[in-house]
Amino acid sequence: MSNRPSVVPNKEQKEAADERSKKAAFEAEKAKATNEIYTNSVIPKDTPMGHVDAVELMRSRTEEQIRLKKELGIVQEPALSETPPSRPLTRNEQEVNDIMKKAEEQIKLRDELLARNSEQIDRYQKYQQESEQNKTKKEIPKYMQNTPVQQPKQVVESYGQTPSTVNPYIVELSQPNFNSPFDVIPLPSEGKLYKNKKPNVRVSFMTTADENILTSPNLLKSGEFLSILINRKLLEPELRYKDLHVGDRNALMIWLRATGYGEMYPVTILDENGEPFETELNLNDLKYKKLGAEPDEEGLFDYKFPLSKAVIKFKLLTCGDLDELESLVETEKENGSLVNNTSTYMMERAIVEINGNRDKNIIHDFASNLRIRDAKDFRAYLESIESGIDLNINVRTPGGGSVATFLPLNVNFFWPDFGL
Repeated sequence: MSNRPSVVPNKEQKEAADERSKKAAFEAEKAKATNEIYTNSVIPKDTPMGHVDAVELMRSRTEEQIRLKKELGIVQEPALSETPPSRPLTRNEQEVNDIMKKAEEQIKLRDELLARNSEQIDRYQKYQQESEQNKTKKEIPKYMQNTPVQQPKQVVESYGQTPSTVNPYIVELSQPNFNSPFDVIPLPSEGKLYKNKKPNVRVSFMTTADENILTSPNLLKSGEFLSILINRKLLEPELRYKDLHVGDRNALMIWLRATGYGEMYPVTILDENGEPFETELNLNDLKYKKLGAEPDEEGLFDYKFPLSKAVIKFKLLTCGDLDELESLVETEKENGSLVNNTSTYMMERAIVEINGNRDKNIIHDFASNLRIRDAKDFRAYLESIESGIDLNINVRTPGGGSVATFLPLNVNFFWPDFGL
């Protein structure tokens, strides 16, 4: 008898059974309440139609969820989830997203450039103060004149300029405003001569602020007005006036003039009899001239001289290169030099490699001893492949004829209302 199983539940079994009963009763009550809410709920009469639709959608979705839960044990339909599945963006939505993304990138670039510019201006001002202090120092006493003094090395941070000669005021005036309206301008070189290879650049429109600054007599006399203008308007942190090639610079000049004062440009030209007459030229009629040869990844071109048979790699000179050469020649002239070495210096600056050798001394000797015909043919080849704006124009004269001339670019090109 002791081995017969007990049919009477013990205390633990009774407690477990009571717990299961409570849970079952709770689930039944919860299901009943849920069904009551979503099945038999009454919508007030003053509820807006949009809210009614939302409530009905939620009710039907919940009802289907309950059904699938009972039958399958899990809800697998994405359409019944609280967060609808992602869909492809419409064209307008994609355009808005692209615009917002570009705006964020531009603001980031602006902040980075402003931070660098602020540091650069502070550094230049420090150099300027140190330079002024050095000028006001007293002469070295006689007993110290024979003592060797180690001069500090100058750090060249700009093209051909030492920190002591850089004007912080010019640097500050040259800063672009990245919040100003702009347009995207194609470059005649298609960006093939620059590291970033960008075929287009962002350029902001000329404003009265530019006009007020750049008509300052001191700036006009210094010859800095063009570089200041381009640097103020060119919204490309990695590309400054000194980096531009001449053809691209001319394209930006003409676009700034046409959008600032209009495309009609009044000029005075000599007719076929040498008599001056006034006319207007439409700047929009000027044509782009693309590169006449394909550069390599470094932006260099290949050329073989006809007489010496030397094979070189060369570059097209930038505005910074030309400014340096002009300053060098002017300095030699002031020092009494009777020889103008511009052609030799331009040749030396353009050539990067001779027969695979990039030694500066070898290039200098080669440029100084180049045969006249080789030099002449090379200059002609340079002119033939350079990109830019074709400034050669044909103008109808009052007598009914026409003259071939070159578009005059001077200070009045930018400021026609000031009679400068």
